Amino acid sequence: MKFLLVGAATFGLATACAAQDSDALQRKIAEQQATIERQQERIRLLEQELTPARVETEPARAPRDDTPDSNRALERALVREGGLLLSDGAIELEPNFVASHSSGEGGFRRNSFGPGLTLRAGLPWRSQVEVSLPYVFERIRDVGGSTHSDGIGDLSLAASHQFLAERDNWPSLVGSLSYQSATGRNTSYEQGPLVALGSGFPSLQASLIGLKRLDPLVFFGSLSATHFRERDKGGASIRPGNIYGLRFGTALATAPASSLRAAFSVNLLNKTRINGAEVPTEDVNAFLELGGSAVLTPSTAIDILFAAGLTRNTPDFRLMVSVPVRF
Repeated sequence: MKFLLVGAATFGLATACAAQDSDALQRKIAEQQATIERQQERIRLLEQELTPARVETEPARAPRDDTPDSNRALERALVREGGLLLSDGAIELEPNFVASHSSGEGGFRRNSFGPGLTLRAGLPWRSQVEVSLPYVFERIRDVGGSTHSDGIGDLSLAASHQFLAERDNWPSLVGSLSYQSATGRNTSYEQGPLVALGSGFPSLQASLIGLKRLDPLVFFGSLSATHFRERDKGGASIRPGNIYGLRFGTALATAPASSLRAAFSVNLLNKTRINGAEVPTEDVNAFLELGGSAVLTPSTAIDILFAAGLTRNTPDFRLMVSVPVRF
């Protein structure tokens, strides 16, 4: 009987210990399951936070500098091309330097160069504004002698809006409306030495820019129309003809921090009218452009663009070096 009592007590104690071990094991399993669920919830929330950032950097919007992007130099170049717009709240300040050379009949030569400053700002609703002002030094030589002059060029203001984001087989489409004032002095239709620091006529330009990615290339193109306002110069009423432009090209991301691009542009010019009568003028001009960009720091890039004139009434060449800084 004694042995039965001892055995029963031992069995009861073992059963109680087993029950305690089972409860502890179940608690540990429950704690691990709760930990796994918390980790899954954190991962889900993290994915939700990342998804809007990826959407914001779709091809028609330029990424912010704190967003990793394998084509950052390419994005910077496409912002300058007008095919991409800055993100809402982003600001880009671009000091630049432009030099050009023109030659013509009768020994005509014109060399010009000078610095400029462009400011871009991203706005809500997929929009952007841009302000640009150059300063020009020029030297003109013809049969009558030579002139030296310098001063501000034409101030320009532009507003752009993205109408269509790139999707599947559809390109992105950006529309732009720009106004160029006649702040730069121009004496083309006046007596005295020739000065051409600006166009001499206010103008309004509307353009539509398309962009399509086919990795590793990006294709872009634009259509534009420019209308000049009539002005009185030298006792005559002058109205330059409208200009209709077509431009297309391609860009290649050669590395995360560098890109190359090439473009061809052609412009059709209506006849200039003096006191209502048409005057003989060239009706077409064309350029071949080659460029490249590189990222210097997370906020600073450099862009170089070389354009060669292919017709008589275009500059022989034009070189532009810009250093856009993103804020």
